Amino acid sequence: MTPAVGDNRNMTAAWQRGREELLHELRELESRMRREYSAALDLISELELRNAAAESGYPSLSELLRDVLRITPREAKRRIDHASAVTEVPLTSGGSLPAPLPATGAAAREGVLGPDHVDVIARSLTGLPLHVGPDAIADAEQTMVTAAASMDARTLARVGARVRALLDQDGAPPNDTELANPANELHLTTRPNGRTAFRGELEPEASALLRALLSPLAKPRPSTGGGPDVRTPAERNGDALVDILHLAADSAGLPAEAGEKPHLLVTVALQTLRDGIGAARLDSAGDLDAAAARRIACDCKVIPAVLGSGSEPLDVGRASYTVSTALRRALVLRDGGCAFPGCDRPHGWCHSHHIRHWVDGGRTELNNLLLLCGHHHRLLHHSEWECAVVDGRPEFRPPRYIDPDRNPRRNGLFPCRQ
Repeated sequence: MTPAVGDNRNMTAAWQRGREELLHELRELESRMRREYSAALDLISELELRNAAAESGYPSLSELLRDVLRITPREAKRRIDHASAVTEVPLTSGGSLPAPLPATGAAAREGVLGPDHVDVIARSLTGLPLHVGPDAIADAEQTMVTAAASMDARTLARVGARVRALLDQDGAPPNDTELANPANELHLTTRPNGRTAFRGELEPEASALLRALLSPLAKPRPSTGGGPDVRTPAERNGDALVDILHLAADSAGLPAEAGEKPHLLVTVALQTLRDGIGAARLDSAGDLDAAAARRIACDCKVIPAVLGSGSEPLDVGRASYTVSTALRRALVLRDGGCAFPGCDRPHGWCHSHHIRHWVDGGRTELNNLLLLCGHHHRLLHHSEWECAVVDGRPEFRPPRYIDPDRNPRRNGLFPCRQ
Protein backbone atom coordinates (compact mmCIF):
# COMPACT_ATOMS: atom_id res chain seq x y z
CA MET A 1 0.00 0.00 0.00
CA THR A 2 1.44 3.37 -1.02
CA PRO A 3 0.93 6.12 1.58
CA ALA A 4 -0.80 9.34 0.52
CA VAL A 5 1.33 12.40 -0.15
CA GLY A 6 2.06 14.24 3.09
CA ASP A 7 1.02 11.24 5.20
CA ASN A 8 4.05 9.81 7.00
CA ARG A 9 2.15 7.52 9.36
CA ASN A 10 2.88 4.42 7.30
CA MET A 11 6.53 5.35 6.64
CA THR A 12 7.64 4.25 10.09
CA ALA A 13 6.30 1.13 11.78
CA ALA A 14 4.47 1.67 15.06
CA TRP A 15 6.99 -0.38 17.03
CA GLN A 16 9.77 1.99 15.91
CA ARG A 17 8.13 5.05 17.39
CA GLY A 18 8.19 6.28 20.97
CA ARG A 19 5.30 6.21 23.42
CA GLU A 20 4.65 9.96 23.30
CA GLU A 21 4.67 9.97 19.51
CA LEU A 22 2.17 7.11 19.40
CA LEU A 23 -0.15 8.80 21.89
CA HIS A 24 0.07 12.11 20.02
CA GLU A 25 -0.81 10.41 16.74
CA LEU A 26 -3.68 8.55 18.43
CA ARG A 27 -5.10 11.83 19.74
CA GLU A 28 -4.79 13.40 16.30
CA LEU A 29 -6.52 10.44 14.73
CA GLU A 30 -9.37 10.59 17.24
CA SER A 31 -9.81 14.31 16.57
CA ARG A 32 -9.85 13.66 12.82
CA MET A 33 -12.48 10.91 13.23
CA ARG A 34 -14.64 13.29 15.24
CA ARG A 35 -14.36 16.02 12.59
CA GLU A 36 -15.30 13.50 9.92
CA TYR A 37 -18.27 12.38 12.01
CA SER A 38 -19.41 16.00 12.19
CA ALA A 39 -19.07 16.27 8.41
CA ALA A 40 -21.21 13.13 8.08
CA LEU A 41 -23.89 14.81 10.20
CA ASP A 42 -23.96 17.72 7.76
CA LEU A 43 -24.58 15.26 4.92
CA ILE A 44 -27.33 13.51 6.87
CA SER A 45 -29.00 16.85 7.59
CA GLU A 46 -28.92 17.73 3.89
CA LEU A 47 -30.41 14.33 2.96
CA GLU A 48 -33.18 14.94 5.48
CA LEU A 49 -33.93 18.35 3.95
CA ARG A 50 -34.08 16.88 0.45
CA ASN A 51 -36.42 14.08 1.54
CA ALA A 52 -33.89 11.66 0.09
CA ALA A 53 -35.53 8.63 1.68
CA ALA A 54 -38.81 9.07 -0.19
CA GLU A 55 -36.99 9.85 -3.45
CA SER A 56 -35.05 6.60 -3.01
CA GLY A 57 -38.17 4.57 -2.24
CA TYR A 58 -37.48 4.14 1.49
CA PRO A 59 -40.07 4.74 4.23
CA SER A 60 -37.59 6.68 6.40
CA LEU A 61 -34.10 8.12 6.37
CA SER A 62 -33.00 5.67 9.06
CA GLU A 63 -33.91 2.74 6.79
CA LEU A 64 -31.97 4.32 3.93
CA LEU A 65 -28.89 4.91 6.11
CA ARG A 66 -29.05 1.35 7.40
CA ASP A 67 -28.63 -0.06 3.91
CA VAL A 68 -26.19 2.56 2.60
CA LEU A 69 -23.88 2.57 5.63
CA ARG A 70 -24.57 -0.99 6.90
CA ILE A 71 -25.40 0.27 10.40
CA THR A 72 -28.18 -0.75 12.76
CA PRO A 73 -31.49 1.15 12.78
CA ARG A 74 -30.64 2.32 16.28
CA GLU A 75 -27.33 3.80 15.16
CA ALA A 76 -28.99 5.37 12.12
CA LYS A 77 -31.57 7.08 14.32
CA ARG A 78 -28.82 8.24 16.66
CA ARG A 79 -26.97 9.95 13.82
CA ILE A 80 -30.15 11.58 12.51
CA ASP A 81 -30.89 12.93 16.01
CA HIS A 82 -27.33 14.26 16.28
CA ALA A 83 -27.63 15.95 12.89
CA SER A 84 -30.88 17.63 13.96
CA ALA A 85 -29.27 18.85 17.17
CA VAL A 86 -26.06 20.38 15.82
CA THR A 87 -26.87 21.48 12.26
CA GLU A 88 -28.56 24.73 11.29
CA VAL A 89 -31.44 24.50 8.80
CA PRO A 90 -31.55 26.84 5.77
CA LEU A 91 -34.91 28.46 5.12
CA THR A 92 -36.48 28.75 1.66
CA SER A 93 -37.21 32.40 2.36
CA GLY A 94 -33.54 33.07 3.05
CA GLY A 95 -31.41 32.87 6.14
CA SER A 96 -31.36 29.81 8.35
CA LEU A 97 -32.81 28.34 11.52
CA PRO A 98 -30.05 28.00 14.13
CA ALA A 99 -29.17 24.57 15.46
CA PRO A 100 -30.68 23.67 18.86
CA LEU A 101 -27.13 23.03 20.15
CA PRO A 102 -24.83 25.33 18.16
CA ALA A 103 -21.88 25.27 20.59
CA THR A 104 -21.95 21.48 20.58
CA GLY A 105 -21.91 21.45 16.78
CA ALA A 106 -18.99 23.86 16.66
CA ALA A 107 -16.97 21.78 19.12
CA ALA A 108 -17.78 18.59 17.18
CA ARG A 109 -16.56 20.19 13.94
CA GLU A 110 -13.30 21.08 15.70
CA GLY A 111 -12.86 17.46 16.77
CA VAL A 112 -13.26 18.22 20.48
CA LEU A 113 -16.46 16.21 21.02
CA GLY A 114 -17.32 12.67 19.99
CA PRO A 115 -20.74 11.08 19.40
CA ASP A 116 -21.09 10.01 23.04
CA HIS A 117 -20.48 13.59 24.22
CA VAL A 118 -23.19 14.81 21.86
CA ASP A 119 -25.54 12.17 23.26
CA VAL A 120 -25.03 13.37 26.82
CA ILE A 121 -25.38 17.07 26.04
CA ALA A 122 -28.55 16.50 24.01
CA ARG A 123 -30.13 14.36 26.75
CA SER A 124 -29.25 16.88 29.43
CA LEU A 125 -30.64 19.93 27.61
CA THR A 126 -33.66 18.47 25.80
CA GLY A 127 -37.21 18.60 27.15
CA LEU A 128 -36.65 21.41 29.65
CA PRO A 129 -39.77 23.32 30.84
CA LEU A 130 -40.86 26.44 28.99
CA HIS A 131 -39.81 28.77 31.80
CA VAL A 132 -36.15 27.94 31.07
CA GLY A 133 -35.16 30.62 28.58
CA PRO A 134 -32.86 30.24 25.55
CA ASP A 135 -30.09 32.26 27.18
CA ALA A 136 -30.03 29.94 30.18
CA ILE A 137 -29.91 26.90 27.89
CA ALA A 138 -27.10 28.46 25.84
CA ASP A 139 -25.07 29.14 29.00
CA ALA A 140 -25.67 25.57 30.21
CA GLU A 141 -24.62 24.16 26.83
CA GLN A 142 -21.39 26.16 26.86
CA THR A 143 -20.68 24.91 30.39
CA MET A 144 -21.07 21.31 29.26
CA VAL A 145 -19.04 21.80 26.06
CA THR A 146 -16.20 23.32 28.08
CA ALA A 147 -16.34 20.44 30.56
CA ALA A 148 -16.42 17.86 27.76
CA ALA A 149 -13.03 19.00 26.53
CA SER A 150 -11.41 17.37 29.56
CA MET A 151 -13.60 14.35 30.40
CA ASP A 152 -15.24 11.30 28.92
CA ALA A 153 -18.97 11.09 28.25
CA ARG A 154 -19.73 9.06 31.38
CA THR A 155 -18.23 11.72 33.63
CA LEU A 156 -19.89 14.44 31.56
CA ALA A 157 -23.27 12.86 32.34
CA ARG A 158 -22.77 13.81 36.00
CA VAL A 159 -22.12 17.40 34.98
CA GLY A 160 -25.27 17.23 32.86
CA ALA A 161 -27.33 15.99 35.79
CA ARG A 162 -26.18 18.93 37.93
CA VAL A 163 -26.77 21.42 35.10
CA ARG A 164 -30.28 20.12 34.50
CA ALA A 165 -31.07 20.19 38.21
CA LEU A 166 -30.12 23.88 38.31
CA LEU A 167 -32.19 24.71 35.23
CA ASP A 168 -35.24 22.73 36.34
CA GLN A 169 -35.22 22.74 40.13
CA ASP A 170 -38.83 21.57 40.40
CA GLY A 171 -38.25 18.55 38.18
CA ALA A 172 -40.91 16.89 36.09
CA PRO A 173 -44.45 17.32 37.45
CA PRO A 174 -45.76 14.17 39.15
CA ASN A 175 -48.04 11.96 37.11
CA ASP A 176 -51.09 10.96 39.16
CA THR A 177 -51.51 7.72 37.23
CA GLU A 178 -47.88 6.80 37.70
CA LEU A 179 -48.01 7.63 41.41
CA ALA A 180 -51.07 5.41 41.88
CA ASN A 181 -49.73 2.59 39.68
CA PRO A 182 -45.94 2.87 39.51
CA ALA A 183 -44.37 0.94 36.65
CA ASN A 184 -41.96 -1.81 37.67
CA GLU A 185 -40.25 -4.03 35.13
CA LEU A 186 -38.26 -7.27 35.33
CA HIS A 187 -37.11 -9.14 32.23
CA LEU A 188 -35.80 -12.68 32.77
CA THR A 189 -33.76 -14.75 30.30
CA THR A 190 -32.65 -18.30 31.08
CA ARG A 191 -29.34 -19.16 29.43
CA PRO A 192 -28.41 -22.62 28.10
CA ASN A 193 -26.31 -23.31 31.23
CA GLY A 194 -29.33 -22.70 33.49
CA ARG A 195 -28.22 -19.30 34.77
CA THR A 196 -30.73 -16.46 34.58
CA ALA A 197 -29.89 -12.99 33.28
CA PHE A 198 -32.23 -10.17 34.18
CA ARG A 199 -32.72 -6.46 33.71
CA GLY A 200 -35.40 -3.98 34.67
CA GLU A 201 -36.21 -1.06 36.89
CA LEU A 202 -38.23 -0.30 40.02
CA GLU A 203 -40.10 2.78 41.15
CA PRO A 204 -38.32 4.84 43.85
CA GLU A 205 -40.05 3.34 46.90
CA ALA A 206 -39.41 -0.23 45.78
CA SER A 207 -35.83 0.71 44.84
CA ALA A 208 -35.18 2.00 48.35
CA LEU A 209 -36.70 -1.18 49.83
CA LEU A 210 -34.51 -3.40 47.65
CA ARG A 211 -31.35 -1.55 48.66
CA ALA A 212 -32.36 -1.70 52.33
CA LEU A 213 -32.81 -5.48 52.07
CA LEU A 214 -29.59 -6.02 50.14
CA SER A 215 -27.38 -3.84 52.34
CA PRO A 216 -27.05 -6.05 55.46
CA LEU A 217 -26.75 -9.21 53.37
CA ALA A 218 -24.18 -7.79 50.97
CA LYS A 219 -21.61 -6.84 53.62
CA PRO A 220 -18.15 -8.38 53.15
CA ARG A 221 -17.83 -11.63 55.03
CA PRO A 222 -15.54 -11.62 58.08
CA SER A 223 -11.93 -12.55 57.42
CA THR A 224 -11.11 -16.23 57.95
CA GLY A 225 -8.05 -18.39 57.55
CA GLY A 226 -8.59 -18.06 53.83
CA GLY A 227 -8.27 -14.28 54.01
CA PRO A 228 -10.75 -11.42 53.54
CA ASP A 229 -13.84 -11.56 51.37
CA VAL A 230 -12.65 -11.50 47.74
CA ARG A 231 -16.08 -11.00 46.16
CA THR A 232 -16.71 -7.87 44.12
CA PRO A 233 -19.59 -5.55 45.15
CA ALA A 234 -21.63 -6.96 42.25
CA GLU A 235 -21.01 -10.52 43.45
CA ARG A 236 -21.92 -9.59 47.03
CA ASN A 237 -25.17 -8.04 45.80
CA GLY A 238 -25.89 -11.15 43.75
CA ASP A 239 -25.35 -13.43 46.74
CA ALA A 240 -27.51 -11.12 48.87
CA LEU A 241 -30.33 -11.38 46.33
CA VAL A 242 -30.11 -15.18 46.52
CA ASP A 243 -30.35 -14.96 50.33
CA ILE A 244 -33.47 -12.81 49.98
CA LEU A 245 -35.00 -15.40 47.66
CA HIS A 246 -34.39 -18.15 50.21
CA LEU A 247 -35.88 -16.02 52.98
CA ALA A 248 -38.93 -15.34 50.84
CA ALA A 249 -39.29 -19.02 49.97
CA ASP A 250 -39.36 -19.88 53.69
CA SER A 251 -41.98 -17.23 54.44
CA ALA A 252 -45.37 -18.48 55.60
CA GLY A 253 -47.13 -15.69 53.70
CA LEU A 254 -46.21 -16.76 50.17
CA PRO A 255 -49.18 -17.37 47.83
CA ALA A 256 -49.78 -20.86 46.49
CA GLU A 257 -49.65 -21.99 42.87
CA ALA A 258 -51.35 -25.21 41.76
CA GLY A 259 -52.07 -25.92 45.41
CA GLU A 260 -48.43 -25.63 46.56
CA LYS A 261 -46.16 -22.86 47.77
CA PRO A 262 -43.34 -21.82 45.42
CA HIS A 263 -40.58 -24.42 45.50
CA LEU A 264 -37.71 -25.96 43.53
CA LEU A 265 -38.43 -29.32 41.91
CA VAL A 266 -35.36 -31.51 41.51
CA THR A 267 -35.75 -34.92 39.85
CA VAL A 268 -32.86 -37.28 40.52
CA ALA A 269 -32.24 -41.00 40.60
CA LEU A 270 -31.51 -42.46 44.03
CA GLN A 271 -28.33 -44.06 42.69
CA THR A 272 -27.13 -40.68 41.41
CA LEU A 273 -27.59 -39.23 44.90
CA ARG A 274 -25.73 -42.14 46.47
CA ASP A 275 -22.80 -42.21 44.04
CA GLY A 276 -22.50 -38.48 43.47
CA ILE A 277 -22.04 -39.21 39.77
CA GLY A 278 -24.47 -38.23 37.05
CA ALA A 279 -27.00 -35.45 36.65
CA ALA A 280 -30.33 -34.35 38.08
CA ARG A 281 -33.05 -32.25 36.53
CA LEU A 282 -33.83 -28.83 38.00
CA ASP A 283 -37.28 -27.60 37.04
CA SER A 284 -37.14 -24.67 34.53
CA ALA A 285 -33.33 -24.50 34.69
CA GLY A 286 -32.09 -27.69 33.01
CA ASP A 287 -29.51 -30.20 34.21
CA LEU A 288 -27.92 -30.09 37.64
CA ASP A 289 -24.78 -31.95 38.67
CA ALA A 290 -25.04 -34.71 41.27
CA ALA A 291 -23.03 -32.79 43.89
CA ALA A 292 -25.46 -29.87 43.77
CA ALA A 293 -28.40 -32.29 43.96
CA ARG A 294 -26.91 -33.88 47.11
CA ARG A 295 -26.56 -30.43 48.69
CA ILE A 296 -30.19 -29.53 47.94
CA ALA A 297 -31.33 -32.92 49.24
CA CYS A 298 -29.70 -32.20 52.62
CA ASP A 299 -32.65 -30.10 53.73
CA CYS A 300 -35.69 -30.67 51.57
CA LYS A 301 -39.03 -32.37 51.18
CA VAL A 302 -38.57 -35.80 49.56
CA ILE A 303 -41.17 -37.47 47.31
CA PRO A 304 -40.13 -41.08 46.55
CA ALA A 305 -41.25 -42.40 43.14
CA VAL A 306 -40.88 -45.73 41.34
CA LEU A 307 -40.46 -45.51 37.57
CA GLY A 308 -40.93 -48.17 34.92
CA SER A 309 -38.50 -49.11 32.14
CA GLY A 310 -39.88 -46.27 30.02
CA SER A 311 -39.49 -43.78 32.89
CA GLU A 312 -43.25 -43.86 33.46
CA PRO A 313 -44.32 -43.32 37.12
CA LEU A 314 -45.51 -46.61 38.66
CA ASP A 315 -45.84 -45.42 42.23
CA VAL A 316 -45.45 -42.01 43.92
CA GLY A 317 -45.11 -41.77 47.68
CA ARG A 318 -46.00 -39.00 50.09
CA ALA A 319 -43.76 -36.01 50.63
CA SER A 320 -41.85 -35.91 53.90
CA TYR A 321 -39.31 -33.48 55.31
CA THR A 322 -35.77 -34.75 55.78
CA VAL A 323 -35.49 -32.60 58.92
CA SER A 324 -38.61 -32.32 61.10
CA THR A 325 -39.80 -29.07 62.63
CA ALA A 326 -38.94 -30.26 66.16
CA LEU A 327 -35.41 -31.24 65.11
CA ARG A 328 -34.96 -27.90 63.36
CA ARG A 329 -35.87 -26.12 66.60
CA ALA A 330 -33.26 -28.14 68.46
CA LEU A 331 -30.66 -27.10 65.86
CA VAL A 332 -31.60 -23.45 66.34
CA LEU A 333 -31.21 -23.79 70.10
CA ARG A 334 -27.78 -25.41 69.76
CA ASP A 335 -26.23 -23.47 66.84
CA GLY A 336 -28.09 -20.13 66.98
CA GLY A 337 -27.22 -19.47 63.34
CA CYS A 338 -24.69 -20.59 60.76
CA ALA A 339 -22.25 -22.89 62.55
CA PHE A 340 -19.33 -22.12 60.25
CA PRO A 341 -16.42 -20.32 62.00
CA GLY A 342 -16.74 -16.54 61.75
CA CYS A 343 -20.18 -16.51 60.07
CA ASP A 344 -22.87 -14.27 61.58
CA ARG A 345 -25.86 -15.37 59.47
CA PRO A 346 -28.89 -15.97 61.75
CA HIS A 347 -30.78 -19.26 61.77
CA GLY A 348 -33.60 -17.96 59.58
CA TRP A 349 -31.15 -17.80 56.68
CA CYS A 350 -29.70 -21.27 57.20
CA HIS A 351 -30.17 -24.77 55.81
CA SER A 352 -30.04 -27.98 57.86
CA HIS A 353 -26.93 -29.84 56.71
CA HIS A 354 -26.43 -33.58 57.14
CA ILE A 355 -22.79 -34.23 58.08
CA ARG A 356 -23.16 -37.74 56.70
CA HIS A 357 -25.77 -37.53 53.96
CA TRP A 358 -29.01 -39.39 54.57
CA VAL A 359 -28.68 -41.16 51.20
CA ASP A 360 -25.41 -42.64 52.50
CA GLY A 361 -27.08 -43.95 55.62
CA GLY A 362 -26.54 -40.87 57.77
CA ARG A 363 -29.16 -40.55 60.51
CA THR A 364 -31.37 -37.48 60.70
CA GLU A 365 -30.52 -36.67 64.29
CA LEU A 366 -28.97 -33.79 66.19
CA ASN A 367 -25.41 -35.20 66.23
CA ASN A 368 -25.44 -35.56 62.43
CA LEU A 369 -26.89 -32.12 61.66
CA LEU A 370 -25.84 -28.50 61.82
CA LEU A 371 -27.06 -25.14 60.50
CA LEU A 372 -25.26 -23.57 57.54
CA CYS A 373 -25.99 -20.47 55.48
CA GLY A 374 -26.27 -20.95 51.73
CA HIS A 375 -22.67 -19.92 51.05
CA HIS A 376 -21.12 -22.23 53.64
CA HIS A 377 -23.50 -25.06 52.75
CA ARG A 378 -22.15 -24.96 49.20
CA LEU A 379 -18.60 -24.71 50.55
CA LEU A 380 -19.00 -27.85 52.66
CA HIS A 381 -20.32 -29.83 49.72
CA HIS A 382 -17.82 -28.63 47.13
CA SER A 383 -14.55 -28.17 49.04
CA GLU A 384 -12.18 -30.00 51.38
CA TRP A 385 -13.62 -28.55 54.58
CA GLU A 386 -14.80 -31.22 57.01
CA CYS A 387 -17.17 -30.97 59.95
CA ALA A 388 -18.38 -33.02 62.88
CA VAL A 389 -20.30 -32.57 66.13
CA VAL A 390 -17.82 -32.91 69.01
CA ASP A 391 -19.02 -32.75 72.62
CA GLY A 392 -22.38 -31.50 71.41
CA ARG A 393 -20.99 -28.61 69.33
CA PRO A 394 -20.19 -28.27 65.61
CA GLU A 395 -16.50 -28.35 64.79
CA PHE A 396 -14.76 -27.72 61.48
CA ARG A 397 -11.37 -28.71 60.06
CA PRO A 398 -10.02 -26.51 57.23
CA PRO A 399 -8.19 -27.82 54.15
CA ARG A 400 -4.43 -28.16 54.42
CA TYR A 401 -3.88 -25.24 52.04
CA ILE A 402 -5.52 -23.03 54.70
CA ASP A 403 -4.05 -24.69 57.80
CA PRO A 404 -1.40 -27.40 57.30
CA ASP A 405 -2.19 -28.81 60.77
CA ARG A 406 -5.97 -28.74 60.15
CA ASN A 407 -6.65 -27.53 63.69
CA PRO A 408 -10.37 -27.68 64.56
CA ARG A 409 -12.36 -24.44 64.57
CA ARG A 410 -15.66 -23.40 66.09
CA ASN A 411 -17.94 -20.43 65.75
CA GLY A 412 -18.55 -18.50 68.96
CA LEU A 413 -20.38 -15.46 67.58
CA PHE A 414 -23.86 -16.39 68.85
CA PRO A 415 -24.61 -16.02 72.59
CA CYS A 416 -25.94 -19.56 72.92
CA ARG A 417 -22.57 -20.93 71.81
CA GLN A 418 -20.57 -19.28 74.58
